[in-house]
Amino acid sequence: MKLKRLSFTFFNFAIGFFAIGFFAIAIITIFITLSSQKVSTQLFKSHLNFLENQRFYSYINEIKNISILLDNLQYNLSYTCDLNDVTELEKISYYSPQIASIQLTTHSGKKCSDHRDRSSLYSHPLQYIPLDPQIMLIANKNNSQSILQYNKNIIGGTITVDIVQQPNNPLLTKLPKNSWLQMIEGNQTTLFTGDPTSAISKIFSNEHVRGDIQNIIEPILTMSLNNKAWLKYYSTPTVINTYRAQIQPYLLLLLALFTSAFIFLCYRRYHSASIIKFLVENAIKQNHLIPYYQAIVDANKQQICGYEVLIRWETKKGKVIFPDEFIPQCEANGVITPLTFQLINTVAKDIRKLEMLDQGKPLPYYFSINLSASVIQDPKLVEITRNALQHYKVKAHNLAFELTERAPIKDIELASHVCQKLNDMGIQIKLDDVGNGYCDFLALQKLQATTIKIDKIFIDELDCNNKNSIVSSLVAFADKAEVEVVAEGVETTEQAECLLTMGIHYHQGFLYSKPQPFTNILKIYQSKNVI
Repeated sequence: MKLKRLSFTFFNFAIGFFAIGFFAIAIITIFITLSSQKVSTQLFKSHLNFLENQRFYSYINEIKNISILLDNLQYNLSYTCDLNDVTELEKISYYSPQIASIQLTTHSGKKCSDHRDRSSLYSHPLQYIPLDPQIMLIANKNNSQSILQYNKNIIGGTITVDIVQQPNNPLLTKLPKNSWLQMIEGNQTTLFTGDPTSAISKIFSNEHVRGDIQNIIEPILTMSLNNKAWLKYYSTPTVINTYRAQIQPYLLLLLALFTSAFIFLCYRRYHSASIIKFLVENAIKQNHLIPYYQAIVDANKQQICGYEVLIRWETKKGKVIFPDEFIPQCEANGVITPLTFQLINTVAKDIRKLEMLDQGKPLPYYFSINLSASVIQDPKLVEITRNALQHYKVKAHNLAFELTERAPIKDIELASHVCQKLNDMGIQIKLDDVGNGYCDFLALQKLQATTIKIDKIFIDELDCNNKNSIVSSLVAFADKAEVEVVAEGVETTEQAECLLTMGIHYHQGFLYSKPQPFTNILKIYQSKNVI
């Protein structure tokens, strides 16, 4: 058995819940997209906006590249528009696929180009929208396409470059003809892309696009271009229907994948829970869950007054698995109760073994077993404990229970009733990790606890110079409630001395003893080497 197979921590389960939740939301979203026209429209708008942004930034990147080329070109020109200048212009146009045409205008007014007929490209009168001092959009001859033009001032004049049009938006090429219209508005000019004559008649039911019609019909997408112009898309209802039909196979594929992943994760979560439950139940049967004992010391008298029982899982290969690795899952899967009941019997048996070394005399200290909230609410706890004490002839004062705080007590009245019966037997109830869990001072009163244990995190931050510390507050409360205080996690002599000055003389921690298996405790007791 490998240790990491049992690492079912809270983090693992949190990740599992998150993944299951994500796939569940994804499945619901796909269902809604397949059935809702509104969601499909929003998805189309987002898709279109993403692709148009990509095209716009591709233009910007091309302009940056062209600008670098022109920086180098300016030193090769004579600015006389002679054959050499024309050759340089043709050369850069030929070897630069992003340049559709290029023209030089010198400071003296001479013009020369790569010999392409540029004048035939533009509409007359000229329609243009400046995006910045160097970049503008110009309508072609029939205003069915916008030409991006870049102007750059160089040493002896100005270079004007028409940028090659980016590939059409792939989303639009798959749509029916004349079902959409692109408009770019700015500088009191409207530029079109597509076949405006047919598209306008279908979209606006009018031969001409007028301002009042545009106000009535909302564009499916509006996008700012450099804060100087607005790119707008209008469409017919068939656009969304076509788009839904196009993405439906992909959505169905995603639905199948997400549903499969969702089912797999649910099965794996259930299967993991079943595995840990089976392993723990098997470990209980084979007595692989072993109690370790950590001494609780009266620091004033420098002697042991009790032990806390800490469970360990010892595998067949000798690996030791700590409780943080499996106890939370035992609680979640309902096996914490049989585990605890077995532990009570094992501890009672160990107590009897120690007593038999001294002719059966009762031990002068107690053994404190941790109880989960679910166990303290189980009436069978009283019967199991009574039977264990009677069977091994152990006195009730040798056994105590510490209520851990990993989960809240759902039925405090039932827990109080169980604790009352345990108290009547002579068994003390202690509250573990006070100040760092679900137990509160109402629980202290209801459960008739006689001891509170201060969590290690407060001992780590202990400051004897701070009279208003949490530890001081807990000590003050314990004095009023007339209960004992045990400090957990004492690891240094400075902490021990500080606790003594605060009136806490019951200590537990590595300064005194680490958790040990019963065989070690037995050897110490046999040698009488007890502090």
